Amino acid sequence: MDIPAPDRPDMPDSFGFSIDDYPHTPLAWDWVTERLTAARNYWVVSVRPSGRPHSVPVWGVWADDAFHFATDPLSVTATSLKQNPQAVVNLESGDDVVIIEGVFALHDSTDAIRDAFNAKYEMPWGADETIPVFSLTPRKVLAWTEQNYPSNATRWRF
Repeated sequence: MDIPAPDRPDMPDSFGFSIDDYPHTPLAWDWVTERLTAARNYWVVSVRPSGRPHSVPVWGVWADDAFHFATDPLSVTATSLKQNPQAVVNLESGDDVVIIEGVFALHDSTDAIRDAFNAKYEMPWGADETIPVFSLTPRKVLAWTEQNYPSNATRWRF
């Protein structure tokens, strides 16, 4: 994946506060991928067929430049993503923020995805076993730290 140059996210100028009043010190893409790789839990936010939002914590992995997770094919999450694959994934932390916007695709797992799950969660996923997984390829990623916000609020557009 070609990593685009980081820029500053658009944020409204309200209450006399503007992000442009602060020097911009963008985060490194490695900072983002380290957190995506290390995280244990992720939040997937999708839209139900009725239009209502749906948010759920999942186990997942960052591998092959995308986020991957598995779920029951009859779950609300799977049903929602099959109907509308546009979704958001974010980490649990409000102090070290990573938000991925993109489009999920449903496909059979790869060796890299299986190996990442097995290493991270000590799962008994066999070498010749494949399962359906949803994979989110980023279209936009936002990241910042609470400690240095808003100076390090960073956006990548893919």
